[in-house]
Parts: sequence; C-alpha cells; structure tokens
Amino acid sequence: MRLQRRSSGEEVAAYLRNEIISGRLAAGERINQEGMALRLGVSRIPVREAIAILEGEGRVETELHRGARVLPVDPESVTENTEVFGLIYAHVARRAAERLTKELDTTLLTISDQLESAQSSEDAWRAVGRYVDAITEVAVSARMNRILRRVRVLVEVEDMSTVSPAAVEATRAGVLETIAFIRARDGERAALRQAETQKVAAEHLVAELKDRPRR
Repeated sequence: MRLQRRSSGEEVAAYLRNEIISGRLAAGERINQEGMALRLGVSRIPVREAIAILEGEGRVETELHRGARVLPVDPESVTENTEVFGLIYAHVARRAAERLTKELDTTLLTISDQLESAQSSEDAWRAVGRYVDAITEVAVSARMNRILRRVRVLVEVEDMSTVSPAAVEATRAGVLETIAFIRARDGERAALRQAETQKVAAEHLVAELKDRPRR
C-alpha cells in the first residue's frame, strides 16, 4: 500500500495504528523503518515520527539497536475506551433525537436502508461510520465534532469486518434500533440503545483480541 497523498507522521501513525489493532502487525513483530517507508512511499522521517506517536500511546516500544516492537493490544483498554465513548455517543444520540431535522431524518432513513441491505460486514461497517458522522454533525458544535473525529482515530478499528464480524453484526443491529429511536425523537431510548450497542460490540472485539497469538 502507498499513501495516496504526501504523508506526515500522523498519517503514517494512523496507518500503523490500524495495522496493529487489526492484527496485521502482530504483538512482538518488529517494524522495519526502511521497509515501511518503501511500502508507504514516504521517507523514513514520518515513519520515525509515527513510531514516536505510537510509543506514546503504548502501542509499540523502542529497544536500543533493535528498533520498534509491537505491543499486545490491551483488552482492558478496549473496554475502558468503550465505557468512555459509550457515554459520549449516548449523549450524541440523545441530542440527535432532540435536534432531529428533516435532512437528518432523510439521511438516517437512507443509512438504515443501507444497513438492512448490506451484503457484507464491510458494507455494514461503512454504513455505521456514515451514521456516526451524521448524528455527530447535528448533535454537537463544529468544534466538538472536529475533536471527536480526531479522538476517534485513536480507538476506531477501520476494518472491523476483518477483525470481528460478530462485533459488526452487533453494531449493525444496534444502530438500526438506535436510528429508529432517533427518528421517533425518543432521545432517552436512543441513548440507552447506543451505549448498549457499543458495549456488546466491544465484548465481541475483546474476545477476538484475547484469542490472538503473540510472536
């Protein structure tokens, strides 16, 4: 894979972060800076910057003369992140129901149809992303939306369909119900269902992570 535009340390970090969370970079595996730079079509500088970012996040550790080694994804951190983001997006779902506009209602109906007709976990996961974007845009300020987008990058699994299809299915079913509550302007039930959806999906993801082999 080559990055589609000129990279920065953060862009390379986003790529490596997803590789680690997805398991394509396994715990114990070493990151060859030169090889990674060639793969992504960048210089070694942004790769070094990315490794520093990921070391700060506790995803890799750098050993003298041996480079960076991938650390195991901590299931407890996944659970903790879910608890925090469950509260945040429960609030977002509630506010979306309270601030429902004709445009959002139409968008949610379209997304609901996409979730119902999704032919694969990958299609469903993309529709879930569109749902999150749609309700966040209406529920919070533009500034808070930017903050949430930035933080989501740190915890989101882009290709969840590969990592845990069960988590995708739980999310798909939960989001369909949450959309129905939002469109009915039932903020309380939308919030509860959103939080429960994230909790159940995280349980599936944690189960997958615990079964991963280490190198």
